[in-house]
Amino acid sequence: MESNRLRAVSDDAIDTANAALREVNLDLHAHPEVLFQEYHAHKVLTEFLESRGFDVQRQAFGLETAFKATYGSEPGRTVVVNLEYDALEAIGHACGHNLIATSGLAAVLGIAEAMKQGGLGGRVVAMGTPAEEGGGGKIKMIRAGAYDDAFCCLMVHPMSKNNAYSTSMCGSELTIEYIGKPAHAMVAPWEGINALDAVTLLHTSIGLLRQQILPSDRIRGVVLEAGQRSGVIPSYAKARYCVRSASLERYKILKQRFVNCLEAAALASGCELRTTWMPAYWDIRTNNALAGRYVTHMERLGVQFPSPAEQRAQGDCYSSDMGNVTYVVPSIHPTFAVDSPGGAIHTAHFAAAAATDDAHERTLKQGKAMAATGLEVLLDDVFAAQVKKEFDDTDRSIAQDPSVA
Repeated sequence: MESNRLRAVSDDAIDTANAALREVNLDLHAHPEVLFQEYHAHKVLTEFLESRGFDVQRQAFGLETAFKATYGSEPGRTVVVNLEYDALEAIGHACGHNLIATSGLAAVLGIAEAMKQGGLGGRVVAMGTPAEEGGGGKIKMIRAGAYDDAFCCLMVHPMSKNNAYSTSMCGSELTIEYIGKPAHAMVAPWEGINALDAVTLLHTSIGLLRQQILPSDRIRGVVLEAGQRSGVIPSYAKARYCVRSASLERYKILKQRFVNCLEAAALASGCELRTTWMPAYWDIRTNNALAGRYVTHMERLGVQFPSPAEQRAQGDCYSSDMGNVTYVVPSIHPTFAVDSPGGAIHTAHFAAAAATDDAHERTLKQGKAMAATGLEVLLDDVFAAQVKKEFDDTDRSIAQDPSVA
């Protein structure tokens, strides 16, 4: 059967590239770069892909550290594989994005070699997506048309468990500023408007609101600035908050209740309110057809998964801008287990685990499974139609509401 032959070609291509992929993996891990500053990663990844016959567009979609690397040609479907490569400040690749980039490279190399040997039409794209850790790189790329010609999008993320039906929380961060009026705190406090009072009222009202929100809702924040001297009424206060919920529909409701608290604090204290919202990270909506096929290929490679129902029941409290991609193109974002006994994701222990040989070998299996899934999209018209129908039948109208942007 042609699909079996080409899958073997893909697997062999990834195995052959193992040493080179390991070198890239360790290079990225040794040079962690934070959001929108991933210049070294951009250079390493684009040069790697260009040397293997991909047509590379650097500094793509208006972002200095984004790229698009394409193999193949029209006509045919386009399979996109997302690569992430930004790190966390101070603790490096504690989110394992070096592994995400490596798995993406493996997948596109496998698909490209199978396309070459099988004479397949269509295209495979390695999409370099910067600034997942708070910068919303994929959101900016969506708005610039990065996924307009994609049939589907694949990526994986290291975590503590194997879950092909992984979901995520929806939410955003914002910076809050309350502007009041200074006054001498002892001589004439009545002449002042206290910005610290506004932050205090906000924090108190959020604490009370938590009694009436869902267990899946999350609101947390920190005060960045609230005066300098006890003898002066603080005229300026600054805070940063995060608002998250389990779905875009629920986030819309929670966000409005949070905004009510913001505005009430301003009204009660007499302060002016200014807010700067980051683009919202939407919840991941997994394409079940793609996820089921990915599981088939992972199990072929010896990795077992719970039932789909059990996987969906596993709650996840992270957020990712990959969620936004799942609203515009059929997508999957499986998580895969990395052995990190000292600490979970976003810890120095996980950063160390992300450089191990064991993590790399698990990552190569992810690349093989993504490549095999992508090949089926290119080869099997019936399967591709199932993927598209599921996506088309899903109600995504909430994404058009400007209040959730």
